[in-house]
Amino acid sequence: MEQAKDENPDISDFERRLDQNWNERKRLAETEFDLRSEIQSLVQQAASLERFQEARGRERECTAALARNNDEYDSLIDGWAAVAFKAVR
Repeated sequence: MEQAKDENPDISDFERRLDQNWNERKRLAETEFDLRSEIQSLVQQAASLERFQEARGRERECTAALARNNDEYDSLIDGWAAVAFKAVR
């Protein structure tokens, strides 16, 4: 039974975590788009330096979150590939 389990690894955890990762990436990408639109509008209006700086800070936080999301994706996909290709051998 152990050999059959090794040959057919449970990938549901990888799939679930990748789905979560993609959903988070989509949310972050939408947030980034909204922030960049807000920043551009603030610059065009030249109304509030404080609001502009605050929005840029949120943009930097979003960019950092996207980078972490990319790292998590790389780790997940590499882990899944290692399991999948080990099972193929």
